[in-house]
Amino acid sequence: MKFIDSVIRNLTPTDKRQIFWCDGCAGFGLRLTPSGTKTFVYKYMHGRKSRWLTLGKYPEYSIRKARQQYDEYHEQVNDYGRDPVEEIRQEKEVNKGIPTFADFLPIYEEVMRLKGKATIEKELSVLNSHAMPVIGNKPLNIVTGSDIDEIQTNILKSAAKRKNASRGGRSAVKHTLVYISQVFELAKKKNKGIVTNNPVKDIESLGEAGVRERVLSFEEIWHFWHNIDDCSSPVTTKALKFLLVSMQRSNEVRFMRHDAIQDNIWHMHMSDTKNNTIHRVPLTPLAHQLIKQAMLFTRACPYVFGATRASKAPKAPASDLIPLGDTALSQVIRKNKQKLGIDDFKPHDLRRSAATWITAVGLPKLYARLMLNHSDGDRDVTGEVYVQYSYDFEKRRAADVWQFVLEHIIQCKSIEDIPSLDTMREKVKLSGLL
Repeated sequence: MKFIDSVIRNLTPTDKRQIFWCDGCAGFGLRLTPSGTKTFVYKYMHGRKSRWLTLGKYPEYSIRKARQQYDEYHEQVNDYGRDPVEEIRQEKEVNKGIPTFADFLPIYEEVMRLKGKATIEKELSVLNSHAMPVIGNKPLNIVTGSDIDEIQTNILKSAAKRKNASRGGRSAVKHTLVYISQVFELAKKKNKGIVTNNPVKDIESLGEAGVRERVLSFEEIWHFWHNIDDCSSPVTTKALKFLLVSMQRSNEVRFMRHDAIQDNIWHMHMSDTKNNTIHRVPLTPLAHQLIKQAMLFTRACPYVFGATRASKAPKAPASDLIPLGDTALSQVIRKNKQKLGIDDFKPHDLRRSAATWITAVGLPKLYARLMLNHSDGDRDVTGEVYVQYSYDFEKRRAADVWQFVLEHIIQCKSIEDIPSLDTMREKVKLSGLL
């Protein structure tokens, strides 16, 4: 039969295993099991021995890729008299004892968790989705740049089929390659003399950082605040508002715990933050109001913004709620752009907007950086060890200024009443908050 997607896709399994042979390609076949699994194979003769090679499962392993692999093996057998099965066996023997990517991933996870890396769950999800299908079963020392190139190509091809893929999948490529590179760098340290190369460095990345500069105007902030409550469940919408009020990251807000709030301060441990630093966030009256509104639904749950679709506060709040999902907040924004009346908008833009406007009305940039918990690049001993000042005073001032500005925006009865930036600067100056 001819190997065409429409033909292979419609093959029906029976109660016995079947082999279909490709027309014009000696030994190139497709194995169909009773369970419906379709696998490309290559059968050849070496001397008097019949050999079988498994090429890959369809459709993950495309017809084109299987044909290329078949051509390579067919040339080795018929033009050079080689025996690919024996060569693969010998290669496995040589690499015996060398961990595969799948073997080493739990070691990487353990080390990162001991270090308190906040993004480890996301990293593992990305690596399992994109890296494992290609290099999971390969010993670390034989993973090549071509394998990494295949991973990034697969991501871009998959993204091309999705309308909501960020930057056509290039952001996903960027992050995936960074995570794979980190695994190999640790493997080089743990397996000195065995793993010596980081294959990510052997290719040209097709990814990009995806840096955004989007800042919401005063008018867009007003639209967001007054329309978001109609877009999803109360807990989810309060979490989005809390992003704007607190200026913190989505992941940090999603995993915010009730027991982390003490004396009007949200205490974050190293493992809670992206840059692995302790962070104390002053909570304004507006922030407390949002927390209390969410607690009507999540009081018995460890997480302030526990995942629930309830539209009314339950009589007995559930105690088994998990944090909001990784994409929960972004989905609300993406699905309600028209209702919000804001174009090109993502949850992280709320954090950037708040930091931009407190700087614009007169606060030094340092205050915004402290509230955002951005590293200042001061990696010397003095900065890391001896200076343990928590900057609570500066953060509180930043939070108070942002509360003042935000209230003067959201308390307006209409768009026309929103003050201009110059007027807002004057109001902040007269308030004495600076």
